Amino acid sequence: MKFYWFLPIVTVLFIGCSKPSAEEMFNKGVDSQRASMFNDAIEAYKQLISTYPDSARTPEALYAIATIYQNHTQSYSQAIQTFSQFVEKYPDHPLAPSASFLIGFIYNNDLKNIDSARIAYEQFLKSYPNSQLVMSAQFELETLGKDAGEILKERAKLAEAENKSAKKGKKK
Repeated sequence: MKFYWFLPIVTVLFIGCSKPSAEEMFNKGVDSQRASMFNDAIEAYKQLISTYPDSARTPEALYAIATIYQNHTQSYSQAIQTFSQFVEKYPDHPLAPSASFLIGFIYNNDLKNIDSARIAYEQFLKSYPNSQLVMSAQFELETLGKDAGEILKERAKLAEAENKSAKKGKKK
């Protein structure tokens, strides 16, 4: 009789001490990210990755960490490292082409490391030739080392030449 009160307490303690699910950990990361608590988000995602390495949410958590490094903490080297880890571990995941492209993008646009950007974009094109980002990667390769003003001038000249050509075609 004395132990009947003990069972509900043990049950409550057991339930209260059980680890959260992968989905709960992922949602905690998302909530922290939405609240601009980026370090908390990274920690939640890292906890998910280490606790549930085979979860369907693990690749998404790794990708989220990389985007936080890129966009919110400007930790570009960590972003590249994390995107690279993503591509290496999950080369067939739907987010892999984006992760691969973003490596080149960060090298080019954030770090101004043209040689590394070229290598990354070429690797992207080799690995993901059917990606929707192929045209963007080709454009980035064509414009490596040029500033935005220079690119706009070149595009304006091309548009002007095409416009003149179209007018000549109408006159005939």
